[in-house]
Amino acid sequence: MVWAGECGSTRSTRQETHGAGNAGTRPSKASGRRARRPGCSRQAADRFFATAGETSMRMLTVCTLALLALGPAVQAAVAGELRIAAWNLEHLDDTEGQGCLDRDRDDYDALARRIVELDADIVAFQEVENAAAARRVFPAPVWHIEMSTRPSGYRGRSCWDRPDAALGHLGTGFAIRRGIAYRRNGDLKALGMADPFQRWGTDLTVREGGRELRLLSVHLKTGCWGTGQDRDGRRERTCRTLRAQVNHLKAWADARREEGAAFVILGDFNRRLALPGDWAWGVLSPPAAPLRLLTQGVAFRCDPRYPAFIDHLVAGGGATVVPGSFREMPRRGPHPDHCAVYADFRLGPSPG
Repeated sequence: MVWAGECGSTRSTRQETHGAGNAGTRPSKASGRRARRPGCSRQAADRFFATAGETSMRMLTVCTLALLALGPAVQAAVAGELRIAAWNLEHLDDTEGQGCLDRDRDDYDALARRIVELDADIVAFQEVENAAAARRVFPAPVWHIEMSTRPSGYRGRSCWDRPDAALGHLGTGFAIRRGIAYRRNGDLKALGMADPFQRWGTDLTVREGGRELRLLSVHLKTGCWGTGQDRDGRRERTCRTLRAQVNHLKAWADARREEGAAFVILGDFNRRLALPGDWAWGVLSPPAAPLRLLTQGVAFRCDPRYPAFIDHLVAGGGATVVPGSFREMPRRGPHPDHCAVYADFRLGPSPG
């Protein structure tokens, strides 16, 4: 079987840059974080500068400077761990000034810097127009990009804040740091509900330290976030769509369990799963087949207007989370309107 990304590790040394976060103390050196070679390799940089335009070269400079800034204050780490994040990047288009957000070059560069700070190995992203848009913030010398294969020609209603612009394709996908072996699986098309605007799930399997982990990047129907919407008759159709999508996720998780596969479903669920008695979490994690909700019991700080997370990491099938590693990345500025959430997963042997 051929796996992508097996040309050798290019992953960078790492330090914790976000302070204590909101889930306890940050992981210690003993938690098993591994030292990694810089992700912006010399060979990749040479190829990139030989073919890239000014914007791409600016992006590579951002990456290189951020890696150099880490300096010697890095944490020791052990092979077999991956930091896996989910982030809704909010209408990330491939061209400046298009779509529902009027982003300029500085906006793209600022987001690229935040991604370097996140220091993830894999990012499950949502609301990205296409691979070219992803490349604006995940430069090719560092990242592989995998997008859902949902047709991208859809143009929807006018944007709320920009009535002269149309809502475009909002895809799910992954950015995978080069050097990580992975295999692309077929999209979970059932989440699309035969609606050209509903997102498909992007599905891949990563391999690290001799073990595999199945990942599914999702972006479910918006508008049925909690019990208030459940009781609102005007949202009956919206909540019915979300319920059907949750049932499709349950079927996907059951299939992974039958295979004996460790897995993580992550992304924008558009549902406050961690609130007491939530029906969606009850469907996904029944007593006979429980899953682990990493946002459970964690204070939500991204936006004070809202009571709880709608972006989640859901682990099952024996996926091993490094204790205390879940974090919500602090928000800076109005966009993206979501915060990255992430945790460290142990795929290889435990440190001796």
